[in-house]
Amino acid sequence: MIPPLTHVIAPSLAPDIVLQQIYLNVRDFAIFTMDEQGRITSWNLGAELIFGFAPTEVIGHGTGCLFTPSDEADGVHTLEMTLAAQWERAADYRWHQHKNHSLFWADGVLTPIRDQQGGIIGYLKILRDITERKLAQDEIRRLAAVDVLTGLANRAAFDSRRSEMIAQAERSGQVLLLLMIDLDQFKEVNDVLGHQAGDLLLQQAAWRIRAVSRESDYVARLGGDEFALMQLHAPSPSSGGVLAEKLLLELAQPFLISGQEVSISASIGIAVCPLDATTSDHLLKKADLALYHAKNAGRNRYHYYTEELDLAAHRKNADHSELRRVLRQGSYWLDYQPILSADGRVLAMEALLRLPGFLGQQPVEYVIALAGELGALVELGKGVMRRACAQLRRWRDGGISVLRICINTCAKELSNAGYVAQLDTTLTEFDLPASALEIELTERDAIELERSGNHVIDRLRERGFMVALDDFGTGYSSLSYLRTLPVTTIKLDKSFLRDVPGSDDANAVVRTVIKLAQDLRLNVIAEGVESAEQAVFLGDSGCGAFQGYLYTPALTAEAATIWLHEHGAA
Repeated sequence: MIPPLTHVIAPSLAPDIVLQQIYLNVRDFAIFTMDEQGRITSWNLGAELIFGFAPTEVIGHGTGCLFTPSDEADGVHTLEMTLAAQWERAADYRWHQHKNHSLFWADGVLTPIRDQQGGIIGYLKILRDITERKLAQDEIRRLAAVDVLTGLANRAAFDSRRSEMIAQAERSGQVLLLLMIDLDQFKEVNDVLGHQAGDLLLQQAAWRIRAVSRESDYVARLGGDEFALMQLHAPSPSSGGVLAEKLLLELAQPFLISGQEVSISASIGIAVCPLDATTSDHLLKKADLALYHAKNAGRNRYHYYTEELDLAAHRKNADHSELRRVLRQGSYWLDYQPILSADGRVLAMEALLRLPGFLGQQPVEYVIALAGELGALVELGKGVMRRACAQLRRWRDGGISVLRICINTCAKELSNAGYVAQLDTTLTEFDLPASALEIELTERDAIELERSGNHVIDRLRERGFMVALDDFGTGYSSLSYLRTLPVTTIKLDKSFLRDVPGSDDANAVVRTVIKLAQDLRLNVIAEGVESAEQAVFLGDSGCGAFQGYLYTPALTAEAATIWLHEHGAA
């Protein structure tokens, strides 16, 4: 027998000396026994420390007071004994209640105590307080489902929850709205003000989206500047447009970022379950299509998914396949359009990409975008470069030597680390100097490279390549960029020449740009010259080179060769 102590052991279960030491000294584990009716019969030091009850307060009483009120009401303590009797053990992994009614998370096990005949004469319970570990695990799981920057759900959590909400919508017959939200102009903010400002903008945008939405709506940041909102039990599909209008209005309000006002907008795509789709992936795909259409339609707007958008997506998939085939077979070609000086001398030939079939009827910008989506832009650019240089070599070998070739490119292609090396390799292959090539890119692409800290244009200039700003007047059209961008030439877009020379205002703008370019020692080429009157005005204004239908449309390589010989380009 254990002598009477503060931590009492019932006489019916008197332990040996080892058990006595466990009961008196083990502090990290609650160890107690119960009789077959569930009344506590022994209570160790650890049990007193963990639960807060002295032995005299619990021995002889049931264990219900150790469980949360809801578990006690559900009879969990009785169920544990039933399971232990049936399976020889019952796990206890749940919240428990301290004497002061505070809760802690326990990890324990209940096992039956049997007599020599195998009959149950009581139960042994051992558990420990693992609240800190449980909370840490919960936090890890929470962070795995949370976007740390904004506090919203992340992509993984969104994907999981989307399936659950679609299932709920199907069971209840309710409408589920999925809004895909993309911030317009975010990249520009990031490039100009830095990534810290971009992060602040994302946080504030997240708060605004959350503030506009209902408490029951599920809002997530999917990555970058893309967010998603799911609304179950929507009154009708059209309520998605009402919500989208509120979001657009809220996100169009200026943001205060580090003391500076920043204005952006948003584009929103909406898909409705079950009208548009009844599976998780299809609903997301259709909301994405609607978002893509909203952005292409000018941004700062929303668009619902429609069958027409689906058809367009299938059309794009077909175009992807067709472009892959064209690249695989090499069935594209180059046409060439002359660039002439004011006195009619041929200065250069611009290489223009041409494709067969349906793709050949689309704007070249569409084809370039397709190549970018396929990851085939570098391959296409390399092919165009080699074909253009090969043709220039043939012309030079044929006696047409006073000539350079102009090749169009874009920021994505120029950002490729191997672009300049590929240029050098191609020039070596066809024995051409760098001065024989002029690289053309749009204002927007040139400024994108400049803002991103990519100095490829400087490297091209250092190697002796000429670099032209193509389609000037259709992009940023900020004259201040002419001073900072390391280019040699600007090409006035034909839209810049609209109403020239019939409009005094249009004439004044063109004269100003030409004069500024001359002062900055830049060459000026006028594109899309269609009338003699335009050519005369541009020449009088100081424009040094012309290109357009007034002289000739783009020609095949064979026709261009004949044209060059006829116009004395030797």
